[in-house]
Amino acid sequence: MIRLAASSMFFHEYEPQDIFAAVDKAGADTIEFWMETPTFWMRGANVSELIELLDLYPTFAKIAMHAPVFELNPCSFNAKVADLTAEYTLACMDILEQLGGGVLTIHPGKRTSKRPISPIDKERFVHYIERVGNAAVGSSVTVALENMPPAVNAHMVTAKEIRTVLDEYAWLSFTWDYAHACLAGDPFSFPRECGERIVNIHTSKGDRRSMHSPLAGTLEAAALRTVLSEIGYGGLMTFELEDLSLEPNGSTLCFRPISYEEKIAILTREVEEFSRCRCI
Repeated sequence: MIRLAASSMFFHEYEPQDIFAAVDKAGADTIEFWMETPTFWMRGANVSELIELLDLYPTFAKIAMHAPVFELNPCSFNAKVADLTAEYTLACMDILEQLGGGVLTIHPGKRTSKRPISPIDKERFVHYIERVGNAAVGSSVTVALENMPPAVNAHMVTAKEIRTVLDEYAWLSFTWDYAHACLAGDPFSFPRECGERIVNIHTSKGDRRSMHSPLAGTLEAAALRTVLSEIGYGGLMTFELEDLSLEPNGSTLCFRPISYEEKIAILTREVEEFSRCRCI
């Protein structure tokens, strides 16, 4: 059965307790909590905060988490940055382990300069994946690599790239970012090539004008529901929304701050749109 989750990135300016309350009010089953949620991060990312929140919202267990990615890059040509990225990923794994396990999404990194991926970048990626794998094997944390949107310095953009890495590392799972995949061409090449390894779907609309905007009521939502039914998917669906991508008039970006109540209403519509998927 699919569990409907919400990414804390949509409520990044709020305290963790307000984020958990919003996800609960919207009717989602659980949360994907970004370790870099600002107030949590700047207080030291103490697991005790999340333990207390899960005592208040026991139905959320097991939550998912997203490893730190802002200002970090496992493929950085700055070796200290690359090492720090791995260290923070391991720290996030430790938090999730203490919470009883769950899915941890990681990014593959990118070339530091805006040029095509080089052999050195690939070597850094392998080093990162192997460090993470050494910690993941035997733990209660399921590590899932996310596909990236197209960019000159990006890799892990296509289903073929993801499949190659999944074949190399049997312990590794896959977070399918639907918005990223829509920009890469055929989004459904990912479930065709990697369907049995998908454990989380970052669910939102993606096009050149706006990334991670709501799916409710769109053709993309209907297409996604159909494919999920066809493959019998039974993992997480995480609504990963970006408030700066909201387009209330359909043509211009909205820079007006979205209120807490408005965000709950938007997330509620996403949950309602995909609620029937819980029965797949």
